[in-house]
Amino acid sequence: MKPVNRKLLRTMALTAFLALPVPSMAQSYPVKPVRIIVPAAPGGGLDVTARIFSARLSDTWGQQAVVENRAGANFIVGTETVAKSAPDGYTLLFTSHAALTINPVTYARLPYSVQDLAPITIVYVTPSALLVNAALPIKSVQDLIAQLRANPGKFNHGSNSASTILASELLKSIAKVEFQDINYKGGVLAAAATAAGEIQFCIVDMGSATAPVKAGRVRLLAVTTPQRSKLSPDVPTVAEQGVPGYAYTGMTAMLAPARTPPEIIARANAAMKRVLSEPETSAKIESVGGEVLASSPEETGRILREELERWEKLVKERGLKFQ
Repeated sequence: MKPVNRKLLRTMALTAFLALPVPSMAQSYPVKPVRIIVPAAPGGGLDVTARIFSARLSDTWGQQAVVENRAGANFIVGTETVAKSAPDGYTLLFTSHAALTINPVTYARLPYSVQDLAPITIVYVTPSALLVNAALPIKSVQDLIAQLRANPGKFNHGSNSASTILASELLKSIAKVEFQDINYKGGVLAAAATAAGEIQFCIVDMGSATAPVKAGRVRLLAVTTPQRSKLSPDVPTVAEQGVPGYAYTGMTAMLAPARTPPEIIARANAAMKRVLSEPETSAKIESVGGEVLASSPEETGRILREELERWEKLVKERGLKFQ
């Protein structure tokens, strides 16, 4: 009987072990806590929905999804943080679309590019409201357009961000009307000024519109989304009231640093879609004015690219200068 070659046996055992299928890092993602960067201050709408969403992601993943606020400079600070983070799936961005579709056309220089981020999903969309002062004899968008055409440059619109300036410029462009933009520090202040009669109308988020509409001090003429919102199905859109092609939609998306492995993006997207399909999660997001979307990474990228191209075209056509 030949003696046992122990060295050969050890080599064979090691070879067999290495040949066993080993789950990749992507297949087991996440194996540690995930930072969710919110580029806005605590307590605002973006922060609130991020915490609702992240709590359920923690349960789904079995790992903590930790919300970290990095506010400053219209989402730039937090967005840059993620854009320059390691592309390993453990630092994600929960942001308004403005960081990717508005900032690039309103800032001459940004410390990040949209190519520095990889889309995962659009979490929800938010319709905005077109409001007019309730004392005016304006009951529809058609009435408003007629008044604007009869009084060119004499009506004042309350803007509250670069986004709403672009929304008002889009209305001017499509409807062929002119009016003045008066800037306010927030949608609540623009809605309050409309209610007080300081200005005639404004486009604000639905959350800012709620109180003055309920008080009867402003009239809700339309939502700005391409189709009627499921949150306000009885309210017509601007487009269906004589301004075809008009659409302005707020969106909140989750993104990762560019070069994050596609397998990690796919696993993150699957988990997020699962969370967003839960009636309880959807109801909580709807309670703060969001309408759940849950898109694929490819669809998310397409939507954001199209929005950016649309605003770039408008800025060029209108000769707009923001700085």
